[in-house]
Amino acid sequence: MRFALLAFGFLTLLPSFVHANETELIMPTTADPWKDVASHNTDIAPKHISLNDLEDIIKPTLPKDIESKSKIEILYSSRIVDELKQYGYDLFQNTPSNPKDKFSIPAGSIQDNYILSAGDQLNIIMRGQTNSRQNYEIDNQGLLIIENLAPITAAGRRLKDIKEDLNTAITPLHNSQIFVSLASVRQIGVLVVGHVNKPGRQNLTSFNTVLDVLTESGGVQKTGSLRQIKLVRKGKSYIIDLYQLLMASTTGSDKLLQDSDRIIVPPIGPTLAISGSVKRPAIYEIRKGEKISTHQALGLAGGVMTPGQNRYMKLEYTSNGEEIVQDISTPKNRIFGDGSILMVAQSKQKRSSSITLSGSTRQPGTHDLKKSKTLSGLIKNEKVLGKNIYPLIGVIERRDAEELTQSLIPFSPQQVLKKKFDQKLSEGDAVRLFSIEQIRNLNSDTPLLQKVSTKETIIEDPVLISFLKERSIFVRGAVRQAGAYPVTDGTTLKNILSVAGGIALEGNAEDIELASRHNGRRIVNTSIEDPANIILESGDTVRVNQKFHKITTKTVSISGEVNHPGNYDLMAGDTLSDLINRAGGLTDQAYPDAAIFSRANERKREEMRYKAQAQDLELKLAASMQSLDDNKKPDMNQVSATQSLIAQLKKAEAIGRITVEADPATLSANPDQNILLEKGDRIFIPKRPLTVRVAGEVLSPAALQFRTNKTPLDYVREAGGTSYYADQDRTFVIYPDGSAQPLNVSSWNHSAAMIPPGSTIIVPRDPKPFDFLDTAGRVSQMIANLAISGLYIEAIGDD
Repeated sequence: MRFALLAFGFLTLLPSFVHANETELIMPTTADPWKDVASHNTDIAPKHISLNDLEDIIKPTLPKDIESKSKIEILYSSRIVDELKQYGYDLFQNTPSNPKDKFSIPAGSIQDNYILSAGDQLNIIMRGQTNSRQNYEIDNQGLLIIENLAPITAAGRRLKDIKEDLNTAITPLHNSQIFVSLASVRQIGVLVVGHVNKPGRQNLTSFNTVLDVLTESGGVQKTGSLRQIKLVRKGKSYIIDLYQLLMASTTGSDKLLQDSDRIIVPPIGPTLAISGSVKRPAIYEIRKGEKISTHQALGLAGGVMTPGQNRYMKLEYTSNGEEIVQDISTPKNRIFGDGSILMVAQSKQKRSSSITLSGSTRQPGTHDLKKSKTLSGLIKNEKVLGKNIYPLIGVIERRDAEELTQSLIPFSPQQVLKKKFDQKLSEGDAVRLFSIEQIRNLNSDTPLLQKVSTKETIIEDPVLISFLKERSIFVRGAVRQAGAYPVTDGTTLKNILSVAGGIALEGNAEDIELASRHNGRRIVNTSIEDPANIILESGDTVRVNQKFHKITTKTVSISGEVNHPGNYDLMAGDTLSDLINRAGGLTDQAYPDAAIFSRANERKREEMRYKAQAQDLELKLAASMQSLDDNKKPDMNQVSATQSLIAQLKKAEAIGRITVEADPATLSANPDQNILLEKGDRIFIPKRPLTVRVAGEVLSPAALQFRTNKTPLDYVREAGGTSYYADQDRTFVIYPDGSAQPLNVSSWNHSAAMIPPGSTIIVPRDPKPFDFLDTAGRVSQMIANLAISGLYIEAIGDD
């Protein structure tokens, strides 16, 4: 009905395309047919579509899941949590029917004892005096008529008998042979009625079965029975139970068809549901008036998932419509009938006489307690341990039966292997070994995302983490892997120094400090000539002092106009003049007054300042956007300009320039100006310029020729003058050494300051777009700083 209504609605939209005497529609071939219908465009070439095509157009509009669940499935699903399906009906799904297959002969099914009948076709091949190959059909009178041979009665006889008669018939033909095979079998008509998707007469062959004809009929509907299918043949009835075929895999219930058979699929009978921990949870059909036991119900569902103390519950309706739940204690009683539900709850599985080994081991898993009664029996040799085993502590997790809690027992894998310690194991014990990475990560502040990616090196149990930290010894000073290392009783100084990677090159083995929290003692200058005799306890601290400072790589770089630019090692007390001398001195074109000196800590500070300014602007912009006063809200242009400035601040590359004196002659005369170098310093010596740069809000930013008598205003005018967005009052000059000074460049107010070559005049942008911000005055400074950084980066990049 729903499809008919949809089709009717679709047809009413296309009145002008329906032909009066045809069952086809004319659809336009353009992408938008409705537009063409409205405009009555007669120039479009029509395309004929049939009513079947119309069905294909409308079908996608129907709900995909319109009949995915039957009423029976909906009823049972409303009573329990599980979504159950009716058993057996998926047998007919995803089995497309090929019309050619139903009339084909199954391979190996034709034997010599096959009984022929009218309609069968035989393939006759003759070789010798006559060569021919042809199919001959047994006619309605049961005769097989072959050219040049006498007619043979074939109907009702075996194929073997016909072969013998034909060989006898060709005996007079000298050197002739005849070969006989069944080409095609007769068709039979079977009537299928009842609860199938396509009831009616089906044409098949005598080799097809009841299951075949049900498949050809589209399968049994979920309202039809799978257990009471009736086969009517020559006045007799046979009951077909498809459950025997599905569950027992017996073909006895799937009978071969004969002509004029009738298949009747009656309505589904009583049903019950089985859910929970079974192999095949579903809704099953039972015979009318039948009640089954728990054992029989589990047989339908394929049995329970796991043996043991499973819990069985029955849900059923009483005569007054009330649903009750009861536990089943006698599984042999026949108590399950129509509408009943059997729920199976899985019991917890318990392993007896077993222990588990996990963690940093080559033999993880369950082990037989009878063969490994102690730790030494479980950890027999080093082959059991993992490659990166932490040797000083492992844990036995044991269930305390009296307290009903989990207890942790520490042990040393190293001492177990050396036969210095052993522990009897109990049923259910879980022995955990740790890797050195897991122990070193106990106190690390590893980010969450990194922990997920390195899960094998992280201990996640908070109780276990606390247990290990409580038993830690702290190793500090000149060792390769300082940190906290959990231990057990009997750990020596040699053991703890070994897991810490040993004493570093700068470490002093004759200067080790031990501190204990147990008795408040501190031992200084302890010799480790025999460290195996020094016993440590949890909470002790070991510090290895240094013989000399740790060797680290310290370099500075110098580039530009020096004879040997590059990276140079840094020693304590090195100065800028020392570096210039090591670099071969300055070239003839060097301009030391414009040297750019970049320091690492200044770069970091400048980068943090840019990020802080960007974050401050983001907060101010967000606050302005939420303002209740419409006059204070920024417009889209202001928001866009602010977001652009924020992006520039976040991406800005820090220079970290400090003003220094780089002229070797001046440094020699004034040693107090000779700056000490630090790790990470970068020095750039530019070429001597003959220009003055003008940048910022001018019409034509450029490098202009230096002249002694030029004023700042002259340079600005040569650059085309200021632009519309220029803030002339904040114009400033950056001198070659990095120092800056404000300038007056207005036509009515300008100063005649001396601008040396290599200087840069910057005309900043007017902060007017940022007037809505409380810190609008600082925006000019931010923009100027970005411009300065850009100039320095450009200068270094040009080199």
